[in-house]
Amino acid sequence: MGCQQKIVIIGAGIVGASIAYNLSLRDARVTVIDAASPGMAASHASYAWINAHPKPPRSYHDLNRRSMDIWSRWERQIGGDAGITWGGELRWTVTEEGGRGLRDEVGLMQSWGYPIHLISPEQLREMEPGLLADPITAASFAHTEGHVDTSVVISRAFEQAAKRGAEFLADTPVTGFSAEIVDGEPRITGVDTQGGHLDADVVVLAAGYSTRKLASEIGLDFPQSESPGATILTPPMAPIFQNVACVHTPRDLPDPQMNFRQMPDGRVQIHGGTHDGSVGNESLEDAESMLAELEKFLPAIAGASVDEWRQAMRPMPGDGLPIIGFPDLKDRPPNVYLSVMHSGVSLAALVGEVAALEILDNARVDFLSDFRYARFVRSTAN
Repeated sequence: MGCQQKIVIIGAGIVGASIAYNLSLRDARVTVIDAASPGMAASHASYAWINAHPKPPRSYHDLNRRSMDIWSRWERQIGGDAGITWGGELRWTVTEEGGRGLRDEVGLMQSWGYPIHLISPEQLREMEPGLLADPITAASFAHTEGHVDTSVVISRAFEQAAKRGAEFLADTPVTGFSAEIVDGEPRITGVDTQGGHLDADVVVLAAGYSTRKLASEIGLDFPQSESPGATILTPPMAPIFQNVACVHTPRDLPDPQMNFRQMPDGRVQIHGGTHDGSVGNESLEDAESMLAELEKFLPAIAGASVDEWRQAMRPMPGDGLPIIGFPDLKDRPPNVYLSVMHSGVSLAALVGEVAALEILDNARVDFLSDFRYARFVRSTAN
């Protein structure tokens, strides 16, 4: 019976794609709508690093770790060779204080059972001789981490879901919701769009940064941090890494702090900044200066141009943690499923699986208890 529900997913980024794919495995009646084209907001601008590094509190780290362990299986399910590059993440420090901090962080993650270890300066230079890393006061390598081409994963997931009957409506902004009182509680019965009305038994809000605005229209408000994100890509280059997938420049140096990776097609993608904002999110000139700064660590990048500049607002709930699940609160629509988070790429593989369980089987996955919408209602009441 549950598989015949009409489920409307708002948002066609990597999280919405994973939920649609997993629901389609159960023959659910799925319609995905997006105000633009699939995967062209935060998923497009994302550095797309698959990791759990270190992501406190422990429950959040564990959530990311669970999803990392699912990613390879999901890649096989959607057809294999889905733009994922494994090889691990490398970072180092240049000051004594920074070295102590990195050693402490590695020790914490090892106590959580995470596969990361310290390496010597000689090992770092042997692993990636093309890096200019000097001095080195500490260095670490997390060998299970990787990165993904989100456009490939999203298109593969939607292709597989479409084969099972899922429908996709791009360039279809939501204009409102219809609701009724059923058994004394408000229920969302449909979604109004510029292209018409869609009946819905369940509505999934997976629209990234726009999720908060959509949720507020049906009485589900939550705090959200303003977190602009930007990444730049070079034209295709010859391979620059010999062993690793991702590199982070020293966090104990002045900004810009940079992360860089090489895509399967040879393009190098660079992100600079923190959760509070990205270098280059305001002007192309800032992005170009970041590329020039990277030459200090990666001489192979010298002379490269900015081939593409990607910008988006990152979905960042106010406490930095995901919101996943039905609200399960009195006077709130019980058939709206929230799925909004930073680390959407790392978490996408897992979120799709658990969302299918909770939506179709009315299950309540226990390890999601720290990530429910109700925490914001409790904090307001207190």
